[in-house]
Formats: sequence, C-alpha cells, structure tokens
Amino acid sequence: MKYCPFAHRIRLILAYKKIPHDIVNINLKNKPEWYYEINPEGKVPALVDADGEVVTDSIAIANYIEEKYPEPRLYHEETKARDLELLDHYSKIVSIFSGCVHGNDKRPLHEVVAEISSLLVEFEEELKERGTEFFGGAEVGMLDILMWPWVERRRALVLIYKEPTNFSNEKFPHSLKWVQAMKAQPFVQENLCSHEKFAQLIIDLKAGNVDYDKL
Repeated sequence: MKYCPFAHRIRLILAYKKIPHDIVNINLKNKPEWYYEINPEGKVPALVDADGEVVTDSIAIANYIEEKYPEPRLYHEETKARDLELLDHYSKIVSIFSGCVHGNDKRPLHEVVAEISSLLVEFEEELKERGTEFFGGAEVGMLDILMWPWVERRRALVLIYKEPTNFSNEKFPHSLKWVQAMKAQPFVQENLCSHEKFAQLIIDLKAGNVDYDKL
C-alpha cells in the first residue's frame, strides 16, 4: 500500500540497491483473492522474487534481499548485532506511533511525545558514540533505512492531533543531523511519503472515506 511504512522500507531497500522490481499496490479494504495465495494473512508488504520465492514481513524481506542481493552491503559485521538490538528497541516506537495514528492510544499527545523522546535517547547516544553520519557509518546502513519511514511520517502527528508535538530538538543534535543527511539521499527523495498525505489518509480511514484505488 502506497503509504504503508512497512512497505516503504522495502521500496527504499530496492531503490538503494538498484534492484529492478514491479510494485503492486493492494486495496486493503477489498483485498483480491489472489493476494491471499501469496500471503494468507493478507498483510503488506510481500515480496515475490523472480524465482517465485515468497517472503512476507518487512524485516524478513529486508534480510532476504540483503542476503540474496548483497551489494551494496547494508549490514556490517562489526555493528550488525548492535543494529539488530537497536531495531528491536525501535519496534517500541513503531508500536507507539501505530497506536497514535489508529486511535488506540488515548493519551494526550505530549505524553506520547515524552515517551518517544525517552526511547530516542538511546539512538542519539549511539550516533554520538559511533561518531558517524549514519548508523551504517559513512554510508547508509540497514538500520537507517528500516527506521526512516516513521521519521518521515513523524510530522503527521501534528495534523492528526491538531496540536504541536513540542518535541525538544536541542536534546537530539546528532539525530537531527542524521535526519538531514537521510533527506539528502537520492533514493530517499525518490521514495518520499508526504506526511500531509499520510495524515489525510489516517483521517479519512477513521471517517471510513478511503478509496485505495485512487491513492
């Protein structure tokens, strides 16, 4: 689905590695029967490789692509274990964000932002310790890409909640430099997801007014 952050992860990896591919967007309100033959759970994304291999779940797909199409490398042996640990910790932020946009988290926005900020401290400290522009070093790595879709959508919360986030930028200087460096990457620019359009999708979803075929 065009605005799904999990599918966005895979589009970014395919673009970064310059792997030729076709994209088929799925109407999540009216999923075609043939898609359940690919992924019985009906979730997106799913990857069907040229040899017919089917892989589902964004992290599993990312790791599959990295193994089968290794160049350019996104994992580095010296940091891979820590990257996977950080990715697991980042899943907490993903869960909180999802709860907010889908209305399952009823807390005021300032409480949500406070929790997310507390979780982001670990990532700020990691960038400081590594002393590199990206988590991958001088070049983008797997952790950078797998984190990015939610960073790109962060400003949607302002539009969904209709109030400022009051996020303390001064506490995260290394992270803010990282955001600017990611924004400058051509493969990121080619796969931009407008936070305004994402926010409108969420608002329309809550109102039951989404036409997936026109996204």
